[in-house]
Amino acid sequence: MARHYIQKNMAQNLKKISGSKISFQFSVEAEDIKRARKKVLDRLRRDVSLKGFRKGSAPDAMVVESVGEQRVSFESINEALEEKYLLFLKENKIQPVSAPDLKVGDWQKMPLEVKGEVEVFPEVDPGNYKKITMSASAVKVEEKEVDEVIENIMREAGLGKEVARAAQKGDLLKVDFSGADNKGNAVPNTDGKEVPFVLGSGQFLPDLEKACEGMKAGEEKKGIKVKFPSNYHSETMAGKTLLFTLKLHSVTEVSVDSLDEKGIEQITQRKKTKKEFREEVKGMVQRNKEDQEKKKQIGEYNEALLKTVKADLPASWITKEVEMRMHELKNSPQYKHDPEAFWKAIGKKEEDIKKQFAKDAEKNLLVFLALSKITELEGIELDKDEMKKAELLAQHRMSQGQAQNNDQEIQSVALQLRIDKYLEGVRLSKN
Repeated sequence: MARHYIQKNMAQNLKKISGSKISFQFSVEAEDIKRARKKVLDRLRRDVSLKGFRKGSAPDAMVVESVGEQRVSFESINEALEEKYLLFLKENKIQPVSAPDLKVGDWQKMPLEVKGEVEVFPEVDPGNYKKITMSASAVKVEEKEVDEVIENIMREAGLGKEVARAAQKGDLLKVDFSGADNKGNAVPNTDGKEVPFVLGSGQFLPDLEKACEGMKAGEEKKGIKVKFPSNYHSETMAGKTLLFTLKLHSVTEVSVDSLDEKGIEQITQRKKTKKEFREEVKGMVQRNKEDQEKKKQIGEYNEALLKTVKADLPASWITKEVEMRMHELKNSPQYKHDPEAFWKAIGKKEEDIKKQFAKDAEKNLLVFLALSKITELEGIELDKDEMKKAELLAQHRMSQGQAQNNDQEIQSVALQLRIDKYLEGVRLSKN
């Protein structure tokens, strides 16, 4: 009976301001507030302790006397407002994505007239998405690529063969260095002993790397002019030129031919033949190249989808994404160390970064909404094993503090897996 009463009095004024925002109005009757008041009193009664009554059994009048009429009236009106708003959403099948902006008319007159605006989940039209195709490209791994990866692994492990020849790019060197000003005074934090680095990797300042090239083990150089870049991470050194002394201790040639089974065991912590290790590395390179190709294809698909999808994004979504990314940026070690130097180094102002973040957020959200709609239209579902995977991923995120509601997280992960499943089907389909 009460439900019928509320439905009968539900206002039908509903207008679309944009694709993601609506305005509406409804009335709150005296009977609505009366029913809400009963709920409020029942709720407050549980916390009121009065002499002569068991907790939770005090009469209404004594509950009001205990907490005050003003509080009861205020909470009753808010309860009625919330009930009518939630019913309004349900009856009109509205999915809000932000808190409503409600304006209540004269509080002394009944019924209370309520006007409001709220952002809603946007209508999404993915356009003619079926014309967008992808095809799996064959990925080939050259033996030279495998050699390069193995040699990089060797450099990280410090493996190779010491040679007497002059240093050249790709060699692993160990050097002493120290910096001084033009008067010969040592400059703090510009020295190192037997520091390992790969020549040509960019680990050292360009002038230092250039000076090392062509040196032999045991050779020393003095008075090397080294200029620090203007965006150097240390402001005290940025743009300065110092005089450096270099001493080269060793030159290690890194070649796949010099790798033996002892070196392989040092790298992998297991006994393996050269052939087994090479096949393992080749498989890793193959998978990496396939992943890169897949990302490239999906990236191209998403760019094409952006040209067809239509959706009016809620402004709050964009704002939230920008705020989240700015929070991450300002919590980075580089920013915390020196904010002014950080902005100087990237060559952009904060407002420029925010605009870029907003642009990126809009693109990402449009693609996500379009793909979500497409999985719905295409009836993409997960099988038992895939749903189990979604549940395990959700549980992991919960354990890592990356989510708070397990059911919502499962739904979120499941949706992403459905999107991945659809894209994989498109990627592997024949044109």
